[in-house]
Amino acid sequence: MRDRYMQALRCEGPKVIPHQVWLLHPEFISDATGVDYYEQPLTASLKFHERYDVDVGGPVHVSNTPLPRPNVGKTEDGGEVRDEGFSTVWHNESPFSEPEEMWEFDPDPWGKDCERAVEPNYATKNFRWAFQPELWPEMRARDVESWQKLTALFPGKFTYGTGLYTTSFMWAICIFGWDVFLMALGLDPEKTGETIQRISDISVRCFDYFAGLEILEFVGTHDDLTISSGPVTAPAWYREYIYPVYDRMFEPIRAQGKPVILTSDGDITKLASDLAEHVDGFIFESSTPPDYIFETFGQSKCLIGGIDVRPLTFGTPDDVEAEVRRAIERGRDCPGYIIACSDTIPANVPLANVYRYFDVVEELRHR
Repeated sequence: MRDRYMQALRCEGPKVIPHQVWLLHPEFISDATGVDYYEQPLTASLKFHERYDVDVGGPVHVSNTPLPRPNVGKTEDGGEVRDEGFSTVWHNESPFSEPEEMWEFDPDPWGKDCERAVEPNYATKNFRWAFQPELWPEMRARDVESWQKLTALFPGKFTYGTGLYTTSFMWAICIFGWDVFLMALGLDPEKTGETIQRISDISVRCFDYFAGLEILEFVGTHDDLTISSGPVTAPAWYREYIYPVYDRMFEPIRAQGKPVILTSDGDITKLASDLAEHVDGFIFESSTPPDYIFETFGQSKCLIGGIDVRPLTFGTPDDVEAEVRRAIERGRDCPGYIIACSDTIPANVPLANVYRYFDVVEELRHR
């Protein structure tokens, strides 16, 4: 529910620990609700939230317009579409093949490179609106209208938050790909950092838009700063080139008393203490040792995650119960804890395991 989720974001320790779930499992949704998720998405969403007391996530649709069923099978880029409708290949081949092309990149959404940054969701040309503040009042009015429609269907349920997938560091990954980005970082860390800062001006403008959105209650933004073994370069480089951009982005939001929660894949252990100066909480995945996160930040930050998806995917229902119990016991005394599987619950998780997951969360979430 909205109130207890906001209490957790502010580290106020609600009596019922909130639950956030990224659920990409149409079979489970249909089975749990008795409604075909693809045929009646709104009805399935309503019935799901009647059955499960989820604070953020789950299916949320505002119409019963049927959804297209995924064409399960191979894709042209060598991936495979699974039941949830997403390809296993998430990034097209980068059109940039040399570090020099990264350093010379023009981030202007109308500039010479805007058509080359072809990744559909992250192409710079898709952010032209951020440079046109005269459009913002009408955009904000549409955001409010959409939110009012959602809250009318799910009264008292959800909290309005927004953010960016490509906050700062992610711009380099999404536009240039890991190969070019890491080569450039190794050859010239200074030029590479300056390039990311130039591109991140797009994000700064997006956050200016968010800051003027009256219905906004928090920001949940995303930057995959690390890989499973930790940072890709020295923590000092992040201090020099990433965190100053964070301050420019987040300050207008935090000045209004609205929390900023950062999502990062990989092991953020070596960066977390620095990051804690710039954000109000973390959504962390299983690569980050949960004991470290809970022990270090459990009393001062909002912490979302702690449940590893691998026992859900490969274990038995008893394994799932043990994993959920471990996570909730770690977080129970943390006033900003929000229960979550640190990764998406995808369509290949056995039905029995998903049921056990939800049942155990409901059993243990009362403080």
